[in-house]
Amino acid sequence: MPIRIRTGALAGIAGQAVSVEVVINRGLPGYHLVGLPGAEVRESRERVLAALRHCGAKVPPGRITVNLAPAGIRKSGASFDLAIAVGIAAAAEGWSADGATSGRLRAVFFGELSLFGEVRSVRGLLPLLLDVGRPSAGARTCAVVPAAQGAEAALAPGLRVVPVRDLREALDWCRAGREPDPVPARATPTGAGDNGAIVAAAHAACCEIGRLTGQELARKAAVVAATGRHNLLLVGPPGAGKTRLCRLLADLQPPLTPEEAIAVTRIQSAAGLLSASACATRRPFRAPHHTVTAAGLVGGGPGLRPGEATLAHGGLLFLDELAEFQPAVLDVLRQPLQDGHVTVSRGPGQRRFPAAFQLLAASNPCRCGHFGSRTRTCRCAPRDRSRYLSRVPGPLLDRIEVFAAMAEWKGSFTPGAPPPVGGGWRTSPQVADLESARARLTAWARTGGAPAASGADRFLDHARGAFGLSLRAVVRCRQVAATVAALDECTHVEPEHIQEALEFRREATVTPET
Repeated sequence: MPIRIRTGALAGIAGQAVSVEVVINRGLPGYHLVGLPGAEVRESRERVLAALRHCGAKVPPGRITVNLAPAGIRKSGASFDLAIAVGIAAAAEGWSADGATSGRLRAVFFGELSLFGEVRSVRGLLPLLLDVGRPSAGARTCAVVPAAQGAEAALAPGLRVVPVRDLREALDWCRAGREPDPVPARATPTGAGDNGAIVAAAHAACCEIGRLTGQELARKAAVVAATGRHNLLLVGPPGAGKTRLCRLLADLQPPLTPEEAIAVTRIQSAAGLLSASACATRRPFRAPHHTVTAAGLVGGGPGLRPGEATLAHGGLLFLDELAEFQPAVLDVLRQPLQDGHVTVSRGPGQRRFPAAFQLLAASNPCRCGHFGSRTRTCRCAPRDRSRYLSRVPGPLLDRIEVFAAMAEWKGSFTPGAPPPVGGGWRTSPQVADLESARARLTAWARTGGAPAASGADRFLDHARGAFGLSLRAVVRCRQVAATVAALDECTHVEPEHIQEALEFRREATVTPET
């Protein structure tokens, strides 16, 4: 009799429902797999049959036909192995279409099989369970998954997870409802358990930023960018500390909310980057090399897989040596920086990936890196200097709110030395300063934005004409001023906050501090 087993296919970072339909007819022995299978799925034939024989399951000497429905979408990956094996065993042994066995066959099955019947982990289990295993009204879906991914599967709400180590355990559960032996549970952090480590890292980052004497503008820019999640560009000679300062911002990020943690975990699971803790607890930090392609940055390629912009969703995307990236590659960041998502099309397929990240970038002022240096001579011609940073598209620069030039290092940083005491967040930033400012920004956002004191908006309008700011730049400058006001614990945005925000504009940043 025909058997239908539920499973799913991974499409980008989403899951699509797939039914494995199995029928065994009389005739010459054979195994036929239809339904637009990819190369990995076609190769499942040998894995599935060997695993069934090793587990003692009956493999009939008939014509086995396996259909993966719907036939209009391409199936790739090895996650179909377990569902196909269970379907063949059910058809061969004539499992009843009613009763308890039928109810268990309505579960969803995911797992790759070894030749010995071991159930191995699969990429993208969480998005598959969230989208395919969603319980129907009044029913609770069971999910039979690899034992090694039991903690990951437990993140999907409303599912009863049945973790199995091998095919024999899965078949025993389907035949008689026999529960597998308990699997030692891995920790599934909810965020609270890691808060201590996150706070400790933030305190260490604040201390290190406070020790960067001689880089006052860059230090203020880093604190403002970390507090308000503003995009940041640092320009300075080699060894000035641009890369280190940007990496410190990863430790100043607030913890993920439960909703953000699930979204980040879904993306990491689909990309095969999920850590052993099963649930993301820290905001991602991605730093692609400057040779990355457009598809690698925003997604694409076979199967329309997510790119670095999506992998940085909810966290930081760091582009070191910004001017070395191809201009056409940088251009593709316009949409995600503006909309928080990216739409990728390839042939008849189209995917929309989340990409709400904070952009951090660092660059030398010229090709040799020594323009503006007091101790090194710049070897670049004036025309080459102007051409170097002009490789970065203007529309991308217009989406960066905070710019800062850094001077060459003069030995003012001493590892382990105590940071300066006093002076507020501009001199010795504290974690409490950032947390208090973020709370104030959140409260202002609920009421339509930060209130402005008399004269602040007039001052900004005057600066718009003086610097030739675009409308987008004016809006973002106002947002940076609100962050500065929140750090100063003010109730309104004052003209001096606008003035300080204008210090971070690229129109006011010409050469490194000296």
